[in-house]
Amino acid sequence: MLIPVLLMLGGLPALANDAQTRSLGIQPFLSPPALFERYAPLRDWLSEQLEVPVRIESARTRDVFHQRLAAERYDLVFTSPHVVPFLETETRYQAIAATRDRLAILIAVLPETPFDSVADLANARIAAPFEESLASAYLDHALSRQLWTDGASRPIIQHHHHHSAAVTTFVRGETEALVLVTDGDLVESLTRLGATTMLMSLGDGTLVRVIEASPTFPGMTLLARNAVVAEAGDLTRSLISLEDTAQGQHLLRAIRHRGFVAVQDTDFLPFRQEAFENAFDSFEPKEE
Repeated sequence: MLIPVLLMLGGLPALANDAQTRSLGIQPFLSPPALFERYAPLRDWLSEQLEVPVRIESARTRDVFHQRLAAERYDLVFTSPHVVPFLETETRYQAIAATRDRLAILIAVLPETPFDSVADLANARIAAPFEESLASAYLDHALSRQLWTDGASRPIIQHHHHHSAAVTTFVRGETEALVLVTDGDLVESLTRLGATTMLMSLGDGTLVRVIEASPTFPGMTLLARNAVVAEAGDLTRSLISLEDTAQGQHLLRAIRHRGFVAVQDTDFLPFRQEAFENAFDSFEPKEE
């Protein structure tokens, strides 16, 4: 069993929340020092809005983080959109706003390969990030829709600790396909152009051909427990309004997001399917 490690900022003790402090749980997608440094301005802004100190917390792994979400450990949560449907139906969290950055998930192959759809990937190898990642959850859903013919089997998924490691494995030719998260605005622009073949370039210049793309969806989403929402006033409007002031724009540049937008139920439709929900066994609360 993994022993959870509470990652704290500023040496604050790991005490239960009280009326004088609130916790902001952030998905562990960066190293703890980088995560805390990047989102310190957001922490300070939330503290001003709530008129109580806010501390940043995270977890060593996604698995531990998901367990803590299921147990409602944090007052506020900043996390990937694929967990939002679970949180809104199974916990007392509600979505406040999402970052303006639109995202999409792609399944890609090299242009010269004979794969034209996910169904063609039978017996193939696919490079993917860690199993609890957004991209891997979508891939699992895409593969679950396939009926493999006689003699064909589900592709072999090679999971990696980071997205960059999955890309490296694919570029080296160790897998036939790659699943990744990318700029949703770019995908939408290519779709509007009506291109019959979607070609994109990876960071190192490698050209890939997209054989499946998800609908676009919001980026990181901020949620809060119902009690916090009741105390915070119109936190959604305040987040959206950050773009309207020089101070707010400075904050957005510091946390490296373009802005915040209100969320709609339809934003999270790609993640409501049963196949997606079943991918998260780690949401079962466990004793820490």
